[in-house]
Amino acid sequence: MIYIIIGIIGLLLVVALFTYLSSRKQSEPEPPVEAPAAECCGAHAICEKGLKRMDEKIEYFDDEELDAFRGIASNDYTDEQIDQFREILYTIRPEELSDWFISLEKRHIEFPDILKQELL
Repeated sequence: MIYIIIGIIGLLLVVALFTYLSSRKQSEPEPPVEAPAAECCGAHAICEKGLKRMDEKIEYFDDEELDAFRGIASNDYTDEQIDQFREILYTIRPEELSDWFISLEKRHIEFPDILKQELL
C-alpha cells in the first residue's frame, strides 16, 4: 500500500514539474511585431524585382561581350555563342540569377533555349 502512495506522489510531482516548465516557456514575451510601411505591399521580393525592371540603369555581371548578341532569337545561337552564355551562367551566384536575367532583358538579349532546358 505504501508503494502505491509513493508512486502516486511521484507521478504528481512529475506532472507538476512538466506543467511548470511548459507554462514558463509560454510566458516568455514574444518580440513585438512591427507594422510594415504604408507603401509596402508585403511582397518584397516581387516588388524589388519589379522595381529593378523599371529602373533604366543596366547592371552588368562581367558579361559585356553578350551585348553583341542583341537581336538574335533565342533559338538561333551557334554552339560557340551558347557556350559564352553557359560560362557566365555557371559562374554566377544563384542569388544573382534573377538580376542577371533582368539585365539581359533590359539589354534586349534573348537567353538561349537550350540553356533554359539546362536550368530546369
